[in-house]
This record gives sequence, C-alpha cells and structure tokens, in this order.
Amino acid sequence: MQRLFILPFIFLMVCLACTIGWFLYRAGNDATEVLARNALMEVMGRVGQAIDRQTLSARESLRVVAPDPIPPLEIGGKPVLIPFPTDRRLLEERLWIANSLFEDPSYVYFGGVDGSFTGLRQESANVYMFSTRDGQGGKNYVYYLNGPGTEMKLRAVQEYEPRDRPWYTRAVERKRETWSPVFTDFRLKFLGLTLSKPVYAESGQLLGVATSSIGLRHLTTFLQTLPLGSNGVAFVTEMGGEMIASSANEALYKPTTGSEFERLNASRSTSATVQQAFMAVQEYLKTNKPVPGQLVLLASPAGNNQIAVAFRLHHDDAGIDWLAISAAPRSDFLGSVTGGVYQTLLLGLVAVCLTFVIGFVLLRWVLRDIRMLTLAAKSIGNGEPFPKLNIDRSDEIGQLAQSFQEMERNLRTDRLTNVLNRDSLIAQIEFRRRNASEANPLHFALLFIDLDRFKAVNDQFGHDEGDRVLISVASQLQRALRRDDTVARFGGDEFVVYLHGVSDEEIAKSIAEKIRHSINKPIPGRDGHEYQIDASVGVALFPQDGLDVETLLRVADSRMFDQKRMHRILAY
Repeated sequence: MQRLFILPFIFLMVCLACTIGWFLYRAGNDATEVLARNALMEVMGRVGQAIDRQTLSARESLRVVAPDPIPPLEIGGKPVLIPFPTDRRLLEERLWIANSLFEDPSYVYFGGVDGSFTGLRQESANVYMFSTRDGQGGKNYVYYLNGPGTEMKLRAVQEYEPRDRPWYTRAVERKRETWSPVFTDFRLKFLGLTLSKPVYAESGQLLGVATSSIGLRHLTTFLQTLPLGSNGVAFVTEMGGEMIASSANEALYKPTTGSEFERLNASRSTSATVQQAFMAVQEYLKTNKPVPGQLVLLASPAGNNQIAVAFRLHHDDAGIDWLAISAAPRSDFLGSVTGGVYQTLLLGLVAVCLTFVIGFVLLRWVLRDIRMLTLAAKSIGNGEPFPKLNIDRSDEIGQLAQSFQEMERNLRTDRLTNVLNRDSLIAQIEFRRRNASEANPLHFALLFIDLDRFKAVNDQFGHDEGDRVLISVASQLQRALRRDDTVARFGGDEFVVYLHGVSDEEIAKSIAEKIRHSINKPIPGRDGHEYQIDASVGVALFPQDGLDVETLLRVADSRMFDQKRMHRILAY
C-alpha cells in the first residue's frame, strides 16, 4: 500500500515539475521574441537616420548651388525663383559654401548647356580639387588648391564633355531631381551616389545641370558601430540585392578588368546571416508590396537556426529604392533568458520534492515574475507607459528585470539630452491614436526644429561644447512646454515637439516662435564663451496635414527647410 501511494505521488511531482518547465519555457520564449523585436526596432531606427543623413547631405548641398523656388506667402501666389548666377565667380562661391556644409563633403559641380563645367571636391584636409571647362570644344582643366583664394596648381588637362555624361542627360530627360545608380569610384575606391538637378532660367530656358556626388563608405562605418550582438548584422541593399553598406566585415565590390568593378550581391555574401535575412525579405516581397518607410518584422519561429529579421524600404521620387535590413539569430536573445529559466526550474524541482505546497507557491512566484517581464517588454513595443517592476531578486531573472528597465531608458530616451528619442515619440503618438475615438478625438501639432549656427560651435569649439549646447537646448525646450507636451531628439541638431490638444495653426506658430526665442538666448560655454544659436521651426497639425506620423513629420520637415532657406537668404 505504501508503494502504491508513493508511486502516484512521484508521478504527480514529475508531472508538476514538467508543467513548471513548460510554462517557464513558454514565458521565456515570449520574452525572447519581444526582446528580439525591440532590439531590431532600435537598430532599424538608427539605420534609417543614417541613410537620411547621407542622402540629406547631397540634397542640401545641391540646393545651395541651385536653390528651390521660395514658396509663395499667399495661397495661389507664384513661387519666387532665386536667379542662378551667370557669373562664374558667383557660381564658385556657391560651390565653396555647398562643400563646407557637412563634415563629409560632397563633390559639387555644374555643367552648362553650352558645354562649360565647374566643379569642386575636397580630396583631404585642406586639399581641394577644382575643375573648370569653357564652352563648346574647350578642355577641362583640373587644379589643386588649399582653400578659397589660394594658389591653384594645374594637375591635368582632360577631354571632357559634360553634356554627354549620364548625370546630365538623365536630369534633362526627367526634368527634376534625379539620383544616379550606385556606382564604384575607380579612383578613390568607394561606392558613391549622385543627385542631379536641371537648372532653368525664369523664362523656362535650360541653363544646365547642377550635381552633388557623395561617397557611401561612412554608411558602412556607421553600421559597424551598431550594438548588434555577437552574430547580428545590419546592411543596406538595392532591390536586386546589390550591397550598398554592411556591418559584416567583407568587401562590397571587387575589381574585374581594367577600371571595372563587380558589386557584391547579398545572396552571395560571406555572412550566412546576411544571406538568410535577404532570402527571407525576398520571400516576403514575392507576395507583399512594401510600403516606403514602414518597418516590417518577419516571423521568427523557434529553433536554434532561426533568425529574427526586420527591414524597411527607403524610397524617394528622385529614384532611391533601398532595403535596410537587420537580423540576428534567435539564440542571441535566448541566452539572456534560458539561464534564469534553468536555474528556476531546478529550484522548482527541489521544492516539489520537499512538499507539494511549496512547489505550487514556487510555480506562481516564478510565473508571475516572468509574466511581468513579458508584459513590460510588450508595453515597450506598443509605446505604452512602462509598468513598475516590483521584482527584488538577485538571480538572472532579477538581473533581467534590471536589464529591462535599462533597456526601457535606452529605447525611449536620447542618452545625451535625456529627452525622448525618435522611435519612442512615434510609438507614444501611435498609442494615443489607437486609443482615440469619436467621443474623445485626438488633436495635436508637431514642431520640427533644426538648430541654426550649431555647426559653427562644433567646428570652432569642438564636439564637447556642441554637446553642451544640445543639452541646454533640450532643457530649454522642456521648460517651455506644458506637462502633456513632449520633446524628442531626432538625431544631430534636430528636435521634434509634440503639442497635445493643439488644433489651431496660429496657436502652434505662436508656440513655435516662443520656443525659438527661448533657444535664441545666449548659452554659457567653456572659458567664459557664450554661444548664440537660432532655430528653424516647421509646423504640422493632426489631422489637417496628415493622418499618420510619417506624413506629419515630412510636412513639418519641409516647412522647416523652407524657413531655414529663408533665414539663409535674409543672412545674405
């Protein structure tokens, strides 16, 4: 009888222990999936910002050489055309200004309809290449110099007809800004990209084509600095898979014959993770049409050989169609959970062997803590307020809880200024949109703020002083807002302010002007210096200017650049 009693009791304890293990595995597996998703979302947000910065440098340099028409102040009015200089000296001044806008200078040049050509590129520190060609039948003269007004030394005389070049003919055919295909610069040995724009006189007559050419090597350098884990990758490709940038340590092109190069395709990458991720994206695109700017997270079934994949299509009307992809093996995230799961399972087995009651209490205790971690991780991904974790433990689960809280701070706030970051602001706005209703409609305004004269502080006094300015600006913005309003740093010297309940454009503009005045106050710096900066602010209203956050940001960004161009014109 005693044996008959012991055997069912042992069987019951084994079943209970297996149940504990199964629940622990399921909870750990759920937490792993959420961790993978949020980590990839953070990486993709940074990659998107890097791509935007890279293409923005070409676009803004080009707009200095050939500015867009100024929008009319009144509805129905005509845009104001900024005359293109016919004097070569004035054109050269614009080229020098355009070349100095960004830390990574671009090659800016202009080909005239008469066959003339003027170009400027920074080869290295204080070394510039200046090219010039007269009209029909002239030679192209290449000079080297150390800066504006310095002695020019002739280096080469070339046969060069700009009107036959692809950058010229494509822009003339399309009659608008046009990106070139990604190319390999055979002389400087890096991938590059060119943005060209036809220039017209006020009469509509074609004057020529202005162009800004940029290198893409800094995009790879940025990807290699991302916190991707031991086996994670991030890369950017064209739609066909031709690699543009990659965090994997591999050459993106190789020489074939002469000055020709063969680009690396993601399907032939030396990284198995890159190959798997690209194949997963291609399978998705066979049955789904990608939406530009939309982040897509692909399913990650359980298994040691499976990977978590996220991608986004970057598109603009000038001709860019790039896939930004991030991926990591699921095991990279599982390792942070399984240790705590196995240790807790062992404790559960010991407790069950002691008494049935202790085992049951332990089961509830373990599941409660892991479930709290899972719900907390899901709340981060959904943009909801982060719940308080009342987990006071010193084991791996306690460490994981601390990691969750640290991850929440890293995911939602900018580390330098301690305000929200881009993805966190967008997630919070989307959370408010989902919870709005006809009985409780949502109205808000977005202010896109870009600092003027900030680059001068960085260049003259160093990045530490530039960081001091950014921290001060973030603090001023927080003090200027109400409790329901929010400020976020979007990267570099750009901030976005969310104004809750603001539906009137004039009110939003008055708040924007108030913010601009608060930023315009002198900022104390090192050694008694004071920095005087300004800001350009663009306003967009929901739902008047757009029904989604990306549209509102584009509208506010465009209006901000219109104001920035006006500031530059007034400064001249």
